[in-house]
Parts: sequence; structure tokens; C-alpha cells
Amino acid sequence: MQRYFGRIFKNMIVLDEDDKYHLLKVMRARKGEQIEVVADEKVYLSEIVSTKPLEIIAKKTLKDNSELPNYIILLAALLKGDKMDLVLQKATELGVSEVVLLTTDRTIVKIKDHQNDLKLGRYQKILKEAAQQSKRNRIPYIKNIISFDRIDEIDADLKFIAYEENKGDVSAFNKKLKNVKPGKRIAIIIGPEGGFTEGEVIYAKHHGFSPVGLGNRILRAETASIYALSVIANHLEDKNA
Repeated sequence: MQRYFGRIFKNMIVLDEDDKYHLLKVMRARKGEQIEVVADEKVYLSEIVSTKPLEIIAKKTLKDNSELPNYIILLAALLKGDKMDLVLQKATELGVSEVVLLTTDRTIVKIKDHQNDLKLGRYQKILKEAAQQSKRNRIPYIKNIISFDRIDEIDADLKFIAYEENKGDVSAFNKKLKNVKPGKRIAIIIGPEGGFTEGEVIYAKHHGFSPVGLGNRILRAETASIYALSVIANHLEDKNA
């Protein structure tokens, strides 16, 4: 069953224009069809009672929560081309709560100030579509693009930075994740195509980020994000089972 994010008002569902178009023109929905709609992180079984104009009623609340028991923050260096799109899509599918985009010493991508809003708007759409596809209860929050020296602003109980010099050593990462309690906030930093400078890693350590390895192989930046979030999600969902 198709899932959308919307608002609820007097038992009526309100969708944005893009979702209305998708529902009517792409999915070719008809009167009487049912869909799932998430409003205020609650899932409603809803029915289309009219298509001209579109009217949808919320029939009942579903007991459906696909969220991880912890708040996960991915701090990801900006990547070239569609690599960033891939990271955002897969991070959403893997349960990330918030994405913080970083510029680092070795970041290749340069986004001018006037392009920020356009980029963030596009990225937000990717997050929303991935959240609908993976049947999330919330859309991940995406923060404005920040420089690496602002990672001290990140509020988390466990903080990691994936560092290639720790290649092969996954014990520290696994041990800390194994002991994390539900509700704790977890943040992990993933670098750009060229990796981090030694100075950046020292700065991260000074602000509470523990360097961790992601296996015996050197991973591409986009693969590293997916790998790290997969490990985190696996630990948290196994503990919560």
C-alpha cells in the first residue's frame, strides 16, 4: 500500500501538490482506494472518497512504527554528482534521523551561498521520497551545509568519525554500539572522496568523536555512509527485537 506524508484536519487528509499529482496521475488512484498517510508521526489508514476534487478521509490509526529506538545523525561530507543523492536515499532507508552536510579540507564540491536553498530543497525531496518508499514514520531532518569546524555544535551521546587509518579495527565501534541504551543519540562523521586530514581527525577527537574503522577495506565515501549506518541499524534493531 502506498504511503504519503501529509496533514490531518477534522479527519480529512491534506497532501501537498506533488503528492496529489503522484497519487492521481502516476498511481492513477480511484475513488474507494486505500492509502497510508503519516501525519504527526502517526500512520492512518485512509480512503479516497473523491478524486475531483481530491478528498481523503482518515479511517483509523495503524499500529505501525518503523523507526529505530535511537536518534541517528549522519554528518556527511558533500560528494560529487549523484553520489550525494545515493547517500541521502540509502541513509533514509536505513533509519537515519538527521543529516548534516559538511564541507571539509578535501571536499571537492563547492556550493555557493545562493545555491544552498536550491540544493537543500532537492535533497529534502529525496529524503521524503525515500521515507515514503521505505515506510518510515518521519522524514529525516536535513541541516544546512556547515564547515567541519562546527562539528562541536552536534549534540549526541555517542560520537564517531570513520577514519581510514583505523582500517580493520571494528571492535571499538561494535563494542560501543552494543552497549548503547534506547533513546541515546548517535552521531557519525563520514568524509569526502579524499578522506580526512590528520588535523580534522585531531579536531574531531578533541570534541568527543572517537575514530573508528569500517572493516579491512578502504571504502568509497558513499559506501562508507551506507556501511556505517547498516552496522548501527543492525545493532539497534537486534537489541530492540
